[in-house]
Amino acid sequence: FYGTPWGFLVASYVILAFPYVFFSLDAGFRSIDVHTLTEASRNLGASWRTTLTRVILPNIRVAALSGAFLTLAIVMGEFTIASLSAFHTFPTYLQLLNESQAYPAAAATLMSFGITWLAMLSILLVGRRGGQRTVRVGVGR
Repeated sequence: FYGTPWGFLVASYVILAFPYVFFSLDAGFRSIDVHTLTEASRNLGASWRTTLTRVILPNIRVAALSGAFLTLAIVMGEFTIASLSAFHTFPTYLQLLNESQAYPAAAATLMSFGITWLAMLSILLVGRRGGQRTVRVGVGR
């Protein structure tokens, strides 16, 4: 378990990211009326799988992405656990690179900053896309 980074680092990152993901999803579920949506979907004949994939998940899409990108930010910036356990991750690589070469370290830091901004931009675009759907009422065959 301690010999490979997959066991120890994944467990420690899950423990670190759990509160952020929980509160993000909690806010997403509190913003919709899950009970009413589920009951309406089931009354219209949808299965539980259909209710989950076509009703609940689209409504919490932005909250789930926010939790995922908060986890990404934690993993990209978490230095202490990886350094103390002597695993080579992105933050420890940046530190090693910073000790020997300043310009490549600055370039790698700017790339990680750009990745973070692209992640936040994708949350914005996904959140907006959900509100742009139009419903045509009264248009029949």
